Amino acid sequence: MTFKDITRLLRRHWLLLLLIPLATSASIYFFGRNRDKKYTSDTVIYTGIASGYKIDGDNNAAASGWNAASTAFDNLLSLINSRDTRAEVCLRLLSEHLMERKAAGVNPAAAQQAAAVPTGALASIERALSPDKMDAADQHMLDSLAVTVAGNSVPETYANLQAAYKADNTNAIYKLLNSKHPYYSESAMWNIAANRIKDSDLLRIEYSSKDPEICRETLDILTQVFIRKHKDLFVDQNANVIGYFDEATQKAYARLQAAEQKLLQFHQKHNIVDYEKQMVTSTEERQLTADKLNELEMQYAGASSALKSTQSSLGKRGVSNVKSQEILRLSNRLAEVNEQITEAELLTKTANTPEGAARVANLKQQAASLSNSLDAATTSYDADSRSAQGVAVKDVLQDYSKNALLVEDLRGQLASMRQQKNNFTSQYNSLVPLGAEIRKIRREVEIAEKEYMSQVEGLKQSKLSQQNVELASKLKVVDPPNLPATAGGTRLLVLLLGGFVGAFMFTGAGLVAADLLNNSLQKPALATRVTSFPVMGIIPNTTNLSQNQLMDAQRAEDQLARQLLLKMHQKDDSEKPFMIGVLSSHSGEGKTTLASSLTASLNNMKIKALGLFPNDHAEHVWMEGHTSYYSPLQGLSQGVTVADLAGTRIYNNAVIIVEFPALLEATYPASLLQSLDLVLVAVKATRSWEQADKKIYENIKNVTKAPIEIVLNGVLPEYVTDFIGARVKGSHGKIAALPARPIQGLLNP
Repeated sequence: MTFKDITRLLRRHWLLLLLIPLATSASIYFFGRNRDKKYTSDTVIYTGIASGYKIDGDNNAAASGWNAASTAFDNLLSLINSRDTRAEVCLRLLSEHLMERKAAGVNPAAAQQAAAVPTGALASIERALSPDKMDAADQHMLDSLAVTVAGNSVPETYANLQAAYKADNTNAIYKLLNSKHPYYSESAMWNIAANRIKDSDLLRIEYSSKDPEICRETLDILTQVFIRKHKDLFVDQNANVIGYFDEATQKAYARLQAAEQKLLQFHQKHNIVDYEKQMVTSTEERQLTADKLNELEMQYAGASSALKSTQSSLGKRGVSNVKSQEILRLSNRLAEVNEQITEAELLTKTANTPEGAARVANLKQQAASLSNSLDAATTSYDADSRSAQGVAVKDVLQDYSKNALLVEDLRGQLASMRQQKNNFTSQYNSLVPLGAEIRKIRREVEIAEKEYMSQVEGLKQSKLSQQNVELASKLKVVDPPNLPATAGGTRLLVLLLGGFVGAFMFTGAGLVAADLLNNSLQKPALATRVTSFPVMGIIPNTTNLSQNQLMDAQRAEDQLARQLLLKMHQKDDSEKPFMIGVLSSHSGEGKTTLASSLTASLNNMKIKALGLFPNDHAEHVWMEGHTSYYSPLQGLSQGVTVADLAGTRIYNNAVIIVEFPALLEATYPASLLQSLDLVLVAVKATRSWEQADKKIYENIKNVTKAPIEIVLNGVLPEYVTDFIGARVKGSHGKIAALPARPIQGLLNP
């Protein structure tokens, strides 16, 4: 549908487009003329969420805390608009008003006879129609509740109201809060609008009501309830978190104490002070002892070899008693003393005490004395051992004495060093297996310590968070609710304009939708597409037409006659008359009008034409000399022609227009279809093309060779111009008048 089509449609139904919006506006005015005036009050609360001081020191993290601040403000707004908050505000406001009513004095008898206040849609209608009556009903309702529910104080009255509200959903308090009451219902609390002032820490809360005092009072109660709920919610939340971390910290500390006690017992059991240092020291001393033992063994081997060589030299010189008892005794004694000196020095090195140092000095003194005695014995033996075989060399004896002393000294050191090596090896072997167990115990201590520190950190952060919440939960009212002095507009004019425009748009949309769903053949282009037959001409609807539209209708009929002349000149055999069949699916679709109009137009143009109508039209008066009748039943026989039905004289006409009976309602002369040169189908433009129409004309198309074209009857004037074209402006030429139409009563038989 084009814009031009929409414009035509709306112009055709202009009265409907005007009446519906006017009726809508009148209804809005009637029901909205008594609307209550609205008073608006507001309050501003400082929250300190975005820029307030925090104990944890995170005051400069504005970028990272933007999402957190936005979430915190969303939480505040959700808490204000929560159902529980609205219900509590309603109950507290009602309790204060009940106490005021009770203090002013209430007549119990009148209160008991008070009518119940209607709720729901009924209350809204009655408030719009008779606000004075509803105000009186509100006063009676307050009187009744003041007698039955009010206590000795506002908190007591609030407790009574809350108990009644939570008891069931059938009592008067519950119904009142879930009604449309302008003060004491949850729906009235939806007039509360809370929003953040730009990017600041301020929160603005607005409330509208028809009573300025109740407006301010409601905001006061809402502020108190909201601040208390906010504080309780966040403080309790952090208390639970702190309790969790406190318990977890104690458990972690107990595990840490148990692990450390286990480590202490392990050290005490195995005499460990510092395992790593002891292990390193034991390893080093074991290695040093092994190296020193190897060195002493090499020295001992050298000294033993030198001693054996000296003994061999003395034996060759005949010294027979070199191993006398005295020298041997002194040598053995010296060896024992040297061994004791080595052991004493080791003990003194391990534990440096005065007793150990004195013992080492005493042993060294004994060794020096034995060494002198051995030298003296050897010298004496040398003086007494001269013989004829030769004299013993003094240097050999001295070498023997030194080697003997050295061998005995090294033997003692070797024995002590081997014992020391065994001790260090035993200590090392006892420390090595303890490494895995001590590492396991230390790992347990480390894990317990980390867990404990983590829980301590969590406890610290939760306590800091609690402090922050306590600071942030202390909301401050920086701008208390004011008592509004002037009421806002009722916006009745806006509602009227909106209702008028909305009704106009809705009606227009409904008309467009109805036209889109309409499948009638009003438009010639649509008729061609639906029927698959071309539209030869149109017959306009002549009801209530203007002068210009009547002229367009005459032009449409003239154009149909001219189209027929073009079809006549396409006939090859000019000796036979041009046969035109006028058909329709149903009666009343304009066949007679079309046939008579074409007959009159052709005769007016000096073309010999005859209209052949069914004999049931005989009582009608047609054009004299240009009209004939036939019996449709005679046309049922095979081979029957128009000449047989109308007579040979009539058959000599140049154009014969045969009107057929309604194809879907009566018997029609099917034998005449084969002799037709043109088939015109009269279709009423106000109806749709049905499946029966398609079927009947498909059958006719198979019988006759004549082309089938559509003539639309009753087309709207705006579509006539589209089909025949608009008249050229400024043209003063006269249009030839059509012949006189038949009597209107005979047009649609």
